[in-house]
Amino acid sequence: MSETAAVTGSGPEARSGGCLCGKVRFTVTGPVDDPHICACNHCSTRSGAPFQWWVGFPMAGLEWTGAEPTWFDTHPGKTSRGFCPDCGTQIAARDHGDDTIIGILAPALDHHDTDQALVPTNLNRLPEAAPWLAQAD
Repeated sequence: MSETAAVTGSGPEARSGGCLCGKVRFTVTGPVDDPHICACNHCSTRSGAPFQWWVGFPMAGLEWTGAEPTWFDTHPGKTSRGFCPDCGTQIAARDHGDDTIIGILAPALDHHDTDQALVPTNLNRLPEAAPWLAQAD
């Protein structure tokens, strides 16, 4: 599935996504949880960008339709990040001990640029952002 498609009936919407090379593919079904931008030093250093755009989904609604990403403990014993072992695209994050939510990097979702449900509602960790990045109170 490469298009954002509504599940029939009044059920939740399904969204698909994946990496640049297409090896890692997934579908998430369920409500969007806490779409936000994180400007912490960790996200910035790991991504090579001033911030990352995260969106949560119910873990139960996640299905890997291609290869599963390679997981790396970025905060050992706390958080793992998933990425494509071939092209390096960052895909997801999961907290150890929490099997309810999967964090997905919004740009890994197909149609992230037109899906209004993904618009960030929070700007996290702004005091840690690059000093040249415009910041709001």
